[in-house]
Amino acid sequence: MSDGTFIVDCPCCKIRIEVDKKTGKVLRHWEKPEAKEGVDPMQEAFKKMKDDKSRLDSYFSNAGKSMEDKKKELDEKFEKEKKRIKDSGDTSRPETPWDLD
Repeated sequence: MSDGTFIVDCPCCKIRIEVDKKTGKVLRHWEKPEAKEGVDPMQEAFKKMKDDKSRLDSYFSNAGKSMEDKKKELDEKFEKEKKRIKDSGDTSRPETPWDLD
């Protein structure tokens, strides 16, 4: 909510709306959340948070493993290229972009 707006909850339909103070126009509204019958909303929110946490934990652990695999792959390519250059006997320096001027 910014300084030029305020939020109102409708007592009848439970919709929340954001209203501009100067013009009185509705800037946005939020629908009434769907509540399931016989389900505790706090337990539902807690379960969703646990699911999100486990999903993010697995994502970050897999990201670390992925980075290690990528590093190993690049090291292997570097060693292979180094061996190829050594076997070819080429000892000249590679061209640099500044040499091309």
